[in-house]
Amino acid sequence: MLKKSIPQLPSLDLQKSKKFYEENLGFKTLNEYDDIYLLEKDGFELHLWLCDDPSIPQNSSVYYHVDEIDLMYLDYKNKGIVHKNAHIMDKPWGMREFYVVDLDGNLLKFGQNINV
Repeated sequence: MLKKSIPQLPSLDLQKSKKFYEENLGFKTLNEYDDIYLLEKDGFELHLWLCDDPSIPQNSSVYYHVDEIDLMYLDYKNKGIVHKNAHIMDKPWGMREFYVVDLDGNLLKFGQNINV
C-alpha cells in the first residue's frame, strides 16, 4: 500500500538550489547530505539530488496541487520566478495552473482544481 510520495529533483549545485527553494518558494531544509538535500513545505517533502548532467533537470518536473493559487501566483510573479510562457490560466482539464522553472531547469507546476 502506498503511503507517501516524495518528488526528487536533480540539482547541479545543491547550495544554490537550497537558496532558491528557501527564499523564493518558502521551503525549509530538513537535512543536508553530500549528494542530497531534504526540504519541506506545508508538510510535503522535496528531495534535491546532486547531478552533473544539465540535460536531466531540463527534462524533470513535479506537479503540486495547491489551494489559493491566485495568491501563490502573485507572490511568485512579484519575485520574478514565474515562467515567461506559463502565466496563470484555466486549463481544459479543469485545473487553474502556472509554472516556475528553478535555477537548473526543473519545471515546477502548480495547479488548483476549478471544478470543485
